[in-house]
Amino acid sequence: MNINTRIKSGCFIFLVCLFCVSQVESQNILKSSEISSQNQDTTLLAPNLYSPGCAPAIRLLFDYYHHHKPTLKIGDLDMVTGGWKNNSGRYAWNDFVHTNSFDPVFIALSKEFAISMTEVPFSESSLSHTDAVIMINPDNPKIIPSAKIISDNEIDVLRRFVKDGGSLMVTINGGDNLSESFEEIQIRKLMRGFGLDWNNDNTHASDIQVGDEAPYFYDVPVFHYGGGCTLKILPAAIHPEVLMNVYSDPGYSDAHVKGPGIVMVRYGKGKVILCGDTGTWTGNISRPWDNNQRVLVQLFQYLKPDRGVKPPQLSVGKSWNYEITEVGVQDIPIENSLSKISKPHYKPFYPSKYNTLPYYKATANLNLAVKGKNEEDAHKVEAKIQDFKWQFGSTHHNDTSQNIKFVVSRQGKVSHLYATGERAKWLAPDVPVIAALLPVDGIRPGDHWKTIETLRIPILRGSDLAPIRKVPMEKTYVGDTVFRGHHCRLLRASGDFWLDKLGVTIKDLLPEEETRLVNGSNYEFFSKHGGKLLFEREQWVDQSTGMVVDARIQTRIVAWIRDLRIPLGQNDEDNDQHMVVSLAHVVTFKLK
Repeated sequence: MNINTRIKSGCFIFLVCLFCVSQVESQNILKSSEISSQNQDTTLLAPNLYSPGCAPAIRLLFDYYHHHKPTLKIGDLDMVTGGWKNNSGRYAWNDFVHTNSFDPVFIALSKEFAISMTEVPFSESSLSHTDAVIMINPDNPKIIPSAKIISDNEIDVLRRFVKDGGSLMVTINGGDNLSESFEEIQIRKLMRGFGLDWNNDNTHASDIQVGDEAPYFYDVPVFHYGGGCTLKILPAAIHPEVLMNVYSDPGYSDAHVKGPGIVMVRYGKGKVILCGDTGTWTGNISRPWDNNQRVLVQLFQYLKPDRGVKPPQLSVGKSWNYEITEVGVQDIPIENSLSKISKPHYKPFYPSKYNTLPYYKATANLNLAVKGKNEEDAHKVEAKIQDFKWQFGSTHHNDTSQNIKFVVSRQGKVSHLYATGERAKWLAPDVPVIAALLPVDGIRPGDHWKTIETLRIPILRGSDLAPIRKVPMEKTYVGDTVFRGHHCRLLRASGDFWLDKLGVTIKDLLPEEETRLVNGSNYEFFSKHGGKLLFEREQWVDQSTGMVVDARIQTRIVAWIRDLRIPLGQNDEDNDQHMVVSLAHVVTFKLK
């Protein structure tokens, strides 16, 4: 019997039977009905929609009318590059010579955005087919006499463009370096009209510690600010938000320089972002210890028009509860010696004479409360585990408190997870799924965003503490739906990884008694990769509160584990009977 037949007749069919109620409920989630609410897409999911396809790309227009393209010829080569004495011709495209070209920007953004460049003045006509305008350090006539200075009429055009719902981003440079300078009089007039200005200072090239609790960016430990200025927020600014504070590294003589480095304001229906440095997005993206490319992609997502998408609406004193169900199923051929390993909380199931599908089930209640809020708008949450129960085998209770503490950022990113008590530690790897990462207010069905999340690794004795790994994921906003009376957004992340790429070893999968034998373990992976992990992570998120109404994580490992005491078979089918294992784990959280 080959592996495909065995999996079809074993683990897959059993999972369908075991979770039939969950599957029926999931299909009910996808039933179409009418939603009508302000700033919401009223198109609901079609039944059983798995992948919505990409949303229409936001159209970015980069301004190369007010900033020169490269003109410096390299020797006798038929090649030009940006300036080295000053910033003339820097920040362009198709310039792989200069480290201050914008090619890293366009490559990083090209999969999500529709990018074009303009070399004509701003007008209603030239902006009629774009969603966002990006001005790059406009040329200073003091160093580039032929610089095209933005006119009063162009400023009026940009203001109307933003007021009507467009987005504008302007990047400048540190104010005390002539060679990096920009035209200030008209640009200042433009930005002051939106309530923004800048200081004549310079942070120099500095590493900014961002951290896990940052309010506007996530998965960014360190950000490099490439020698820019700090910004001013004027009284006229509408709903100003400091996306990134910056400062000088202590090694510089003027280490006192600190303040806002990236600021966003609203104007009419649109958004304006001012960034105090341009070189941050060029060769600095290549610094191996920084995360500038991640910041870049997340920053440009803020240019999406506001659709009223809300991250989790938390407040100190808020409490809420989830019902948790955790289930594990194994598909191990009876001839495989791993099927004999003790599993105290499992119940056997025999779908055929060739297979055994032992499974376990655990249930618990998760009671959460917000205990505090820090200056970065991140909330400290404490969860108590109550009524934990194994369906099969005895549930040992002791007096140890079963608590999980973690922090939820303004965007909904979980960090600093810490558990006390055996049952809390066992449940903790799955708990972050109850917070939905909704990075910006403009995400639409079909949008994708990358994140790094912890994932439980299924093991041979699933009732033991499982190893966890940080896994890169791409979340998809699948669409809008109605679930249990809530208007919800369905978010999904899925993928697969070779076990060795995650650093999963044979010791991670086996019980401790099998890995600590005097003469060494009797088992090893049959091949370098070991096997493959498959995962799917789904969240149904209330549109009005940003809170997760229902969540499900499914993981499965199919691996080939060789028993060194058994000779290799003559073919793949023989080896499969002695080696292949399938370990599945499914957890659901239901808001009570």
